Amino acid sequence: MKVSAVLVVAAMALAIVGQSASAQMTGGAKARGDSYNFWQTQGWQQQTQSQARALYYYGQTAQPTPAQAKEHATAARQGVVNAQKSLAELKKSNPDNKEALAAIVKIEDIQKKVLGHCDMMDKALAKGDHVEMCSCCADIVHEVDAVNAEMTKLQKALKIESPALPKR
Repeated sequence: MKVSAVLVVAAMALAIVGQSASAQMTGGAKARGDSYNFWQTQGWQQQTQSQARALYYYGQTAQPTPAQAKEHATAARQGVVNAQKSLAELKKSNPDNKEALAAIVKIEDIQKKVLGHCDMMDKALAKGDHVEMCSCCADIVHEVDAVNAEMTKLQKALKIESPALPKR
């Protein structure tokens, strides 16, 4: 009796997994994947901007310790790297969407600039030049603003709707 019950449960589980897998092969799964990768890219870009902004303001009001500054600089760079990975997935899943690809190319170009600013920020931190460090941080914040404008175009090209805010 117990063996047959286990077999029935196992068969049901396989049927559910099979249905789920076939549902993910439809166009809806692509849309969900694009939406996920879009919002993930957006989130990583915001993290980059937040880290640069925090380091900028901290550098303006107090001299950050080298460890604190390095932590923010590393987090800003990692945000761009992670955003690039999510963006690459969007590029791969939308090879025929010219409008989306144009926005992605612009975003990638800006991300390269941001990584260049991260390199300059690292050099400034190594020299203890907080003025240069703050300048790099300000540049990163402004470059991410440019990315955000392109992300809006990408969102429109991919027909990704903004989620509704949670109810209180």
